[in-house]
Amino acid sequence: MNYTIQRISTEQDIEKCNLFEINNYQWKNVYKPKTYGYAGYLEGKGIYVKFICEESNPKREYTKDRDSVCLDSTVEIFMAFPEKGEKLSNDVMYINFEMNSNGVMYSKYGKGRKGRTFISEELCAKSNCKSVIGEDKWEITVTIPEELLREICDFDSILNGETFYCNFYKIAESPEVEHYGTFSPIENETPNFHLPIYFAQANIEK
Repeated sequence: MNYTIQRISTEQDIEKCNLFEINNYQWKNVYKPKTYGYAGYLEGKGIYVKFICEESNPKREYTKDRDSVCLDSTVEIFMAFPEKGEKLSNDVMYINFEMNSNGVMYSKYGKGRKGRTFISEELCAKSNCKSVIGEDKWEITVTIPEELLREICDFDSILNGETFYCNFYKIAESPEVEHYGTFSPIENETPNFHLPIYFAQANIEK
């Protein structure tokens, strides 16, 4: 799969970007909420993402950043950045931003699933995660700060069209609402979103 991230000048332009749909529901699913969104590069700020989930009364017990939001009804974006000449594997550098409908984030970066590092409180604030809960849907907007991206990858090359990898997810691990939705399918017997080898190819338009 492929996903092109378009350039935008304001947050209000986000829905002019390419649509992604989280419509591959794998493993155990109590239900399958319709979830989709848009990702754009906001000049000088970072990668701006909007998720829309058609789900009423989403589970939202966690209220502090770094809480285990995957137990709530949560949307996630993962992005992987192999170094130049490095083959894509599950041990490349990648980030995971996970957000429940309270606007609470669990966000880490690192190579591989073990020993990952939380993003700083400063960068968490710059992410400006915002939630809107309606009667029959909820929305999340978040910015993956350019400062973080420049720290973990050759972001100038990415701005010039170099390929990286991404996936978008919808998840709830609590048994009463359990579900696992993906944009790019993951071929694994058990639930595991931390597998960059199954991410979609991505690029930022020049």
